[in-house]
Amino acid sequence: MAPSIASLIQFSILGLLGYILAGAPLLSILLPSSRSAHEVQVLSGDKLESLVVPEKGLKCPEHGYGVHIFEREPLVVYIEGFLSGEEAEHVVRMSESKFTPSTVWTSGIEHLDPSVRRSEKAQLDRDVVVKCIEDRARKFQGWRPHLFIEKLWSQRYTENGHYRHHYDWSTSTKSCGRVSSFMVYLEANCTGGGTNFPRLRKPVEKSWCRFIECGEDGGEVVGMEAEEGVTFKPIKGNAVFWENLRADGSGYKESWHAGLPVKSGIKIGLNIWSWYQEGWAPEGE
Repeated sequence: MAPSIASLIQFSILGLLGYILAGAPLLSILLPSSRSAHEVQVLSGDKLESLVVPEKGLKCPEHGYGVHIFEREPLVVYIEGFLSGEEAEHVVRMSESKFTPSTVWTSGIEHLDPSVRRSEKAQLDRDVVVKCIEDRARKFQGWRPHLFIEKLWSQRYTENGHYRHHYDWSTSTKSCGRVSSFMVYLEANCTGGGTNFPRLRKPVEKSWCRFIECGEDGGEVVGMEAEEGVTFKPIKGNAVFWENLRADGSGYKESWHAGLPVKSGIKIGLNIWSWYQEGWAPEGE
């Protein structure tokens, strides 16, 4: 007995529903531009505005520095003389009139919280000196494709100034995120104020004591975690570089770090953050 028209319609509808639930595989062939789970994420306007596009034809003076590999996984490098004394002083002078209280972000809301972060910050004007510092930071990482330096900020810490333990990365994926950080010391006329990584192991080799705290005078940090792990001393012109993210976009727990309280004097640091954005090639790149 031949099926009725109503039955044919019913079977057709059920078949179509089953095809859709199966993911409509034919569409992925006919429409190759369909989005995948690993698609390149679109940059927000704020993030786009914060990134530096490398400048073609930029001419910078030759500058040498010393490199000491502290850890390979994650990569942590101590850099002697990353900035010259003149460059550091130039950035400090540029910052003086721009410092405003530093803020923190909680659930997407920016606010002041001196118990977490007590310092002042200043975004730098991009003159030739600053552009050459940006360029040096990018070259240090081997001109990695789709890696961009974020616009630079200086940070001033006076007595009791600090930044509690935190990550420089928050949300990240395999295709985008803040992949690395530099902490550069512009001024270090202070006691205390070291950069602490409680999840890194202190090396046995005593020559590292030029750059890290090795004595017993550190003691306990009031209101913060104990000074476990490794604390890099603030030394003018020197820098600490570390990777934040693995190749799969997951963050290194070892990158948990803090700016310890300044006991006396003033510390001024320079944050250099690198943002990876897969597939983004701005005009001029």
